[in-house]
Amino acid sequence: MSKLTWGVGSIVGLVTAVIGGNLYADKSLTSYYQQYKKSNFMSIQYKNFNMGAMQGSADWTAEFTLDPCKPKDVLILSGTDAIKRSWNGYHIESLIHLKQGNGVFQALMKQPLTAQTKIDWLGKMRTSLVTPVYEKNEAEIQTRIDPMTFTMLAKSKDDRFDVLNVKFQIPNMTVNDKLGQMQIRDLGFETNQGLNTALNEGETRLNIASIQRTDRNVQQFGSGELKGFALRVNTQLDKNKVAFDTQVKIDEMTMYKTPSFHDFEINFKLAALNRQKVQNFFDLLEKSSAACIAKEELNQDVVSSFLAIVNDGFAFESQNNQIKVGEGYAKASLTGKVMPGHQSSFESLVKMAPNLVEYQANVEYDKKIMKTIMKNYLQQGGKTLSDQELEQMLNGMQQSLQAKREGDILKIGIEYKYGEKKFLN
Repeated sequence: MSKLTWGVGSIVGLVTAVIGGNLYADKSLTSYYQQYKKSNFMSIQYKNFNMGAMQGSADWTAEFTLDPCKPKDVLILSGTDAIKRSWNGYHIESLIHLKQGNGVFQALMKQPLTAQTKIDWLGKMRTSLVTPVYEKNEAEIQTRIDPMTFTMLAKSKDDRFDVLNVKFQIPNMTVNDKLGQMQIRDLGFETNQGLNTALNEGETRLNIASIQRTDRNVQQFGSGELKGFALRVNTQLDKNKVAFDTQVKIDEMTMYKTPSFHDFEINFKLAALNRQKVQNFFDLLEKSSAACIAKEELNQDVVSSFLAIVNDGFAFESQNNQIKVGEGYAKASLTGKVMPGHQSSFESLVKMAPNLVEYQANVEYDKKIMKTIMKNYLQQGGKTLSDQELEQMLNGMQQSLQAKREGDILKIGIEYKYGEKKFLN
């Protein structure tokens, strides 16, 4: 539902994908390299095409308008394609130069980039690109990003191409400032959804092996590390409905003077959304990225489209969420729905929300997690926590939250309906 705007690798991949898809679709190198392609987002001009029986070459220039409201702020790339024909399709090696671009592109493309594209006779295409090291040194911040790898898969269809999968990987990134250093290791992003105009089923993944912050003055600012971060966003479709499911997992997180936690899991699912109205919403976002629309007009259209989705009603749930601190744990689940309505503004939606929402929530946690958290909190002020004080605290929570206690475990059930909340235990 949005154009590929994830950096130079995606833009270069888009150029080569356009070339590759049409090489197959046109069935003719000559006719393809003699044409001129233009859209709201980019234009491509070819020249000096020369093709023999098995190999050839062509030059091209691509111009991108990254912001439709700034038509003069463009990215211009020029390239030379070395084309080889073989028994299993085409291989295109594109040598790409930066002719005009902002500081980020200038830093990434100090040297020409090389993109490799393979297209088989069925129209399937794979494009890959490795960027050079990115370094930016300023007075207070120094940044280094190791070579990034971009990969894109596409399939030729009629007179266009459909992007099937986009992936990029960053092995290491460091940022140094006057306070210390942040390092991100093994970042990987992959998606097979939102790459074309139509709403489709698919999954987006973001994985990070670790994010570490090391401050020079630990006592004042604190250091920490997050390990094993994983984000998943799934889209499921049926004939009339769509569902979005988001999941986040963290293996471990440590911070200065704070109890470390591990095995963190949280998810949230929106279900039974009207498929056509969701498609209309994404079409509007696509339209706004392709043309310069007044902010007031765009905001009004976005609000109206969003309210159309909410007014149709939908369900939501969040199951088996958990966090572990030391030897203790806490768990939570939630199910609910938003009833259909007739709201014409955000103000009326907010006003009516208490009567439109129904949910049931269940929370449970054990004595060990409370002991770890409260003991750490009191230690910051030089205090201690006895077992008797902890027991009194748990009894007070049991009464105030109407919790059910099973040994060292407290369970809380809440139901919200018709604007009223009640405890279920």
